[in-house]
Amino acid sequence: MIRLQEATLFVLQGFDSVTENVCVEWRINICDMGRLRSVLAPDSHDDPNLERTYYGLSEQEIRQIGQLCHPPIVPPTIYTGLSRPDLESDAVPYLIHTNFELPLMLEGRKPLAVFSDGYPSDWFDEYLAPFERFVLSGQIIRRIIETPLPDLKRHRSDLEGIRDVLFALPGEERRIDAYIRDIKNRVRDWDDELERLQGSLLGYEDWQNDWWIEQRVKRRETNN
Repeated sequence: MIRLQEATLFVLQGFDSVTENVCVEWRINICDMGRLRSVLAPDSHDDPNLERTYYGLSEQEIRQIGQLCHPPIVPPTIYTGLSRPDLESDAVPYLIHTNFELPLMLEGRKPLAVFSDGYPSDWFDEYLAPFERFVLSGQIIRRIIETPLPDLKRHRSDLEGIRDVLFALPGEERRIDAYIRDIKNRVRDWDDELERLQGSLLGYEDWQNDWWIEQRVKRRETNN
C-alpha cells in the first residue's frame, strides 16, 4: 500500500484563454517520480528533482499524470501545466498577487503592477505579452523604463541593462510616478516604511501590509 507521506506534492495549473494567466489550480500527490519524469521527458532530463514548472502539456500527458496521482484522477482539459507548490505562500492569509497581476487588474482589484528584468529578453517579452491587448485598448496604462548598465554588460554580454515595465489602471497613473520616485529611485536603504509603501502602491490592503511587516520584523529578530 502506498503511504501518502511518501508522495511528492505538485500542482496542476489551468490557464485562462484571455489573460493566459493561471485561473485554477489542483494540488496532487505523486509517488512514482520516475514515471512522472518519463511523462515529462525530454524536458525533464536536466531536472532530476522535477522542480521546474512545465507548461503546455498535452491532454494525453495530463491524463498520464492523473493516473500517477494518489488517488488517481482525470483532470479536465483546462489543465496544461505542472509545478511544485509555493509552500511559503500557504502561510500568508491573503492572496499574493504574483502570477495573478493581469486578472486582478482586469477585475479592478490591483491598481499597479511592476516587473523588472535585464534586456533584451525574449522570455520577459513573452511573459508580459498578455498585457499588450489591454494596453492597446486603453484598459491598462503602461510605462517602460530602460536603464543601460555598462557594468552589467561586461559580465553579461547578452544584456544591455535593466528594463522596468509598470502597468497601472486608468486614473492610477500617480502610482507609477510614486513607485519610480520613492521605490525605484529611492535615496535611502530599504526599511519597513518603504516595504509598506511598496505594498500600498501595488494594491495590498492596510491589514495585509500590517501582517507582512510583522512577519518581516519577526524574521529580522530571529536572524539577529
